[in-house]
Amino acid sequence: MSRRTNLFVLALLSATPAGAHPEIQDALDRLTTALATTPNEASLYLERGELYARHEDWPSAEANYLRAAELAPRLPRLALARGSLSLARGQVSAARAFLDQAIALAPSDPTALILRARALARLGLTPDALTDYTQAFALLATPSPELYLERAALFASPADALRSLADAFVRLGPVMSLQLRALDLEVALRRFDDALARVDLLTSASERRELWLKRRGDILVSAGRHAEARAAYVAAQTAIAALPAWLVASPDTVRLSTELTRLATTTP
Repeated sequence: MSRRTNLFVLALLSATPAGAHPEIQDALDRLTTALATTPNEASLYLERGELYARHEDWPSAEANYLRAAELAPRLPRLALARGSLSLARGQVSAARAFLDQAIALAPSDPTALILRARALARLGLTPDALTDYTQAFALLATPSPELYLERAALFASPADALRSLADAFVRLGPVMSLQLRALDLEVALRRFDDALARVDLLTSASERRELWLKRRGDILVSAGRHAEARAAYVAAQTAIAALPAWLVASPDTVRLSTELTRLATTTP
């Protein structure tokens, strides 16, 4: 081992993030001990780099990944880890290159596909990003609602974005964050009847009906149905009156009640 490499390894072995969480610090101590015995074990550098990345200690994570790459350039998970790190650091082109490598080594890795989709989206390569999201969703048993929202946000057309959520409702059911996004899209498309039907569904399932009744009134105003809007605002006030006294007196509820009074009296 050259003197330069030896110094580099010693620096890696002694690196410790300030204020690391106890469970992460314990794992780092274990890996540092193992590396003192087997300093050429690439998988240990990769594992330690991943721990540093979890702690957002980017320089230490990169140093460990570089050492792992020197020892075993095709080490499983290494390209994925380096791509994830580059993306977190805003090095989007580098992230895309690493993630291309990761997917070439493991084409059915949904994590790599999702990360590359994010990189491609940030590079303005929207069609390619959408392809990666769709492929990843086919590989995941239950994609998270957040992933569906990420994909929907890439569509320039609200109609396309709304259609992209259809699979989410089939696979995940009426998740609130997805319902809210679909509602916004329906209003943007002036599909007011669909939006009102969605609000009615959300109202029936909610213990705080006043918020949804106000939303119903707002949609009716956008639709030009002012008499129905006023009725919705009055219904929201009635729902507030039925709440426990401590809730009626809360600052948020007082502000909402004041706003409803204004809307009910000023809506044409």
